[in-house]
Formats: sequence, C-alpha cells, structure tokens
Amino acid sequence: MGVKAFPVSADEAARLATLHQRCFKQSWTAAEFASLMNNPAVIGLVFTEDERDIGLTLLQTIGSETEILTFGILPERRGLGLGYGLLQAICDLLLASGKHNVFLEVSENNKPAVNLYLGFGFKQISVRPRYYDDGSDALIYRLALPQ
Repeated sequence: MGVKAFPVSADEAARLATLHQRCFKQSWTAAEFASLMNNPAVIGLVFTEDERDIGLTLLQTIGSETEILTFGILPERRGLGLGYGLLQAICDLLLASGKHNVFLEVSENNKPAVNLYLGFGFKQISVRPRYYDDGSDALIYRLALPQ
C-alpha cells in the first residue's frame, strides 16, 4: 500500500489516456500515447496511491537529457504533496540510469504547476512567447540532478 510510481508499456496507453483525460481539459488519446511510447526513448510512469491511479508522467530521454512530456495528478488529489512525490520518483529513476538534466515546459497561467516546479528546484531557462492556444507563454524549466 501507500504511494508508488512504476513504469508502464505502450500496452497501457488506454490507462494513461484515461488518467490524462481526468487530469487535463485537453487530453491525449490512447493512440497518441501508444505512438509516443513505441519510441524506445519514451517511458511512461503511473503514480498510484493504495493501488488506485492518481497520476502519470511521460518522459523522453535523449543522451543525458530527459524531457517531461506530460505530468499530471488527479485534480481531487492536488495540493497534498503528491506532485513532489511523482517528481521525486522521476528523479530517482533518472539518477539510477545516469541521467542528470530534466526539462519541461508549462503555461505561465498554470500557477500551481509553476509553483510546484519552482518549489522542487527547477529553474526557468527560456520562454516560448504565445505558445499555447490561449496565447499564454510556455515557460521552459530545467533541473540539474546531482552527478
């Protein structure tokens, strides 16, 4: 029991799509998840609490750099520190495989996510002006993991 993160294969694309739909207004389909996860550079993680799905992430690693393609905690479970737990699980996985740089982008309007990433230690390194459909900027963040 408790909270844990574990990798899933492309066979679990429907599971990830269902979680993604519960986390975001604009979500990805199972086919989109499967397509991404058929790339060997992409890893999907499901985050569970007492064996119930509460979050997900999709990571793409090229060389020593990993990008968080998506990251979500169910809305009803947000604000309880679970995002930190999922970020820590990502960092533990990456450190175990010798990866040392994590990148992500987030809308400037997503203040809870911005606060989560800054609180975890991510640093803003760039901006993509008017990147999102609503005209908001994409903030690009980097976290350097210990070597």
